[in-house]
Amino acid sequence: MNTKLSLLVGFCAALLVSGCGNSSATHVESSAEARERGIPVEAVTVERGLVRASFQASTVLEAEEETDVIARVSGVIEQVLVEEGDYVEQGQALARMESARYQYSRDQIAAELNGVKQELERMQRLATQQMVSQETIERLQTRHDSLTAQLKLADLDLHETVIRAPISGHIAHRFVKQGNMIQAYQSKALFHIVNDTTLRATLNLPEQALRQVAVGQNAELMLQGTGDIQKLVAQVARISPTVDSTTGTFRVVLTIPNQEHRYRAGMFSRVLLHYAEKDNVVRIPHQALIRIDQSAYVYVVKDEKAVRKEVHLGLRENGWIEIVDGIDSGETLVITGQNTLREDALVEVIAL
Repeated sequence: MNTKLSLLVGFCAALLVSGCGNSSATHVESSAEARERGIPVEAVTVERGLVRASFQASTVLEAEEETDVIARVSGVIEQVLVEEGDYVEQGQALARMESARYQYSRDQIAAELNGVKQELERMQRLATQQMVSQETIERLQTRHDSLTAQLKLADLDLHETVIRAPISGHIAHRFVKQGNMIQAYQSKALFHIVNDTTLRATLNLPEQALRQVAVGQNAELMLQGTGDIQKLVAQVARISPTVDSTTGTFRVVLTIPNQEHRYRAGMFSRVLLHYAEKDNVVRIPHQALIRIDQSAYVYVVKDEKAVRKEVHLGLRENGWIEIVDGIDSGETLVITGQNTLREDALVEVIAL
């Protein structure tokens, strides 16, 4: 009986030892397999391309040319000839005022001038015969000149009863109605005309940018008011020579061609003003960069191991950074997972 019990205990012990040995071997194999797989990272191949340095700002588009239309004589509006949205040419009639009074006044002055002119001619003939004094001739000449000037003013007033467009453009607002009584040179406008053939965008940039911005530089505008984001090119037209002491900024005016009238004054836009540009340079995505103190580093993959390299930076653009020195095109650059890497760590590149 004791012999059988001893055999059973020995058999169980052998099984336990065998089981423990297999578990330990399996764990070692799993650890070795994990080490062989390495740390998973995402990587891309470094390439050459275009990098631009830009200032970012936001602005509202304005018409390069716009004006209020006012009346230059007083009177009642008899007829309105245009409506909002109409395109008008410079000098085109917009509205007419009652002109009868101005016509009568003009005719009265013309008649009086005609009488003085005839009298002056008669006196001049008599003066050749020394039958009238020179003083009489001078008084008539003065009266003649005065009436001539009054007639020109009366003609001008009569002409101004037709209100005309001072510039070409679209009628943005019509403030006047038929029958309104209008005073000459009143502050309230009758029409507002916008010429949007050329638009402008005004930026306020920090004074540090003054040396980097020049007339003729290109800018990229992104409009959102058209239903989808549209990009268009503008140019720097004017730069203010002074800096606002309160805000520390200076004004830059961009011009945008708009001959097809696709864009409208008042649209909101984001602006990238490109002040430097380099093509065919080594560039990397910004998320690949690691900063330690004052230095910048990246990890590249070589022989399935992570290699840390110090890089020197150049221009920066949205999402891209120029690499002046440190890596070259064709290398495999880690862009995700680099913050947990160590030098010579085994890595496994995951395809994007």
